[in-house]
Amino acid sequence: MDKVLCNIEDGIAYVTLNYPEKANALILEVKETIANIFRGLRFDHSVRAVIISANGKHFCAGGDIKSMEGIDTVHGRDRMRKSGDWIKEIANLEKPIIAAVNGVAAGAGLSIALACDFIIASDNSKFISSFINIGLVSDNAGLYFMPRRIGLAKTKQISFNGKPVIAEEALRIGLIDRIVPLEELQDAAKSMAKEFVNKPTYILGMTKKLANASFETDFNTFLDMEVNYQAIAFQTDDHKKAVKEFLNKETE
Repeated sequence: MDKVLCNIEDGIAYVTLNYPEKANALILEVKETIANIFRGLRFDHSVRAVIISANGKHFCAGGDIKSMEGIDTVHGRDRMRKSGDWIKEIANLEKPIIAAVNGVAAGAGLSIALACDFIIASDNSKFISSFINIGLVSDNAGLYFMPRRIGLAKTKQISFNGKPVIAEEALRIGLIDRIVPLEELQDAAKSMAKEFVNKPTYILGMTKKLANASFETDFNTFLDMEVNYQAIAFQTDDHKKAVKEFLNKETE
């Protein structure tokens, strides 16, 4: 049985974690499959938006703790470099990504959701930065993404105590974007994804790159990036079509 599924329909890629008997734990096979799927989506121009969800009761319980026993420094470093590779494929995809979270998103499972552009959660969901509970530092860029959503102080609170954050609190502090009943989760994610299908994907991708770079880029460099991206945008069919439609309306 494939532990990660990918189905493309009407411009939307549905990436589904499919290892429910282990609460969708991130064994090496799952990480490598996710990386390969997202590498393929990068150059699939039929895909305009992506939804990441999960089969079973939980979105993702995080890393495979059983495989952590007896790891030495060298193998631990190799393990983490591979982890960095797969989370980068999610975060750097130049298309809108929606996480549809049900049940628990813990540890690296929380990192997956945070690497997405938007998080819609079911009313039974919980978010746990669980690394501290097993004597580890938060990884898979969780401490990179979380402060950008909720600020440094809240990130420290959640990461230091390792306690679950229920859906209502997650929404209140900005960790997630929306709560829906569990039975409406997939439809809500699909509805949001459809909003992006008819928008200019290439422009959305450049907008995403600019927004993501804004925290680390100095002002002058950022303006230079804007100049370069806008020069490209001016030449796209989407822009030319939109200008033409606007001018036609003006003359009607």
